Amino acid sequence: MNRIIVITGASRGLGLALAKQFAVSGDTVFGISRTRKYWSAAKKAVPADHFKLLAGDITSEKTVKALLAEIKRRAGRIDILINNAGYCAPLARVEKISLKEFREHFRQNLDTTFLMCKYAIPVMKKQARALIMNVSSMAGTRAVPRLVSYSAAKFGVLALSQAIAKENSETGLRCITICPGGMNTEMRRELFGMEDAMHQQTPEFVSGIMFQIAEGKISVPSGGHIIIRHSKIAGIFPPPAA
Repeated sequence: MNRIIVITGASRGLGLALAKQFAVSGDTVFGISRTRKYWSAAKKAVPADHFKLLAGDITSEKTVKALLAEIKRRAGRIDILINNAGYCAPLARVEKISLKEFREHFRQNLDTTFLMCKYAIPVMKKQARALIMNVSSMAGTRAVPRLVSYSAAKFGVLALSQAIAKENSETGLRCITICPGGMNTEMRRELFGMEDAMHQQTPEFVSGIMFQIAEGKISVPSGGHIIIRHSKIAGIFPPPAA
């Protein structure tokens, strides 16, 4: 393949697994990360000639515009956009969460997805075929206690994806939501501990399902979402009726 793939949160976890999956297949991956902290390991894991890393804080509208303009200048198009970057603070009950912390979850999980879509869509909808995969969570389909801020923001990602799909139904642009259950990632280890994380599905399994969706081997309707849990597809759901 020779597609142009843009992945946020691409230097570790699910983002890195996705970058490797697409790069190995021959696609060109533009990976965006907040810092260069994990770049050394990321570059060793992914074929360098197919992996272009860019640093930037995508909570900033100015930064998102600049990053996407740079990708357009270098590649001319975006075939697949994967909004994977995410954030979750330690577990806490509603009454223990500050308004600042609640808003931070929206800023890093929902605002970032909105901004990336906002500035990528004008490029992508001109193409005969293009795909946006927004990574939410099972917590974005049914709320999890003590993860209220994260759950609320990830529910927002699902709504955003449904709206984008409807707004672009007459174009070649599709938008779907990926809702993984627990994964063995650094975020999971920090929240629930190493023992719990070791019993979760791997980022590589989830990235493999997402790659099959991109290849057309697994069908998820535009505006729909897929739940991936316990190393299985737990369900594929169409968008709500208009």
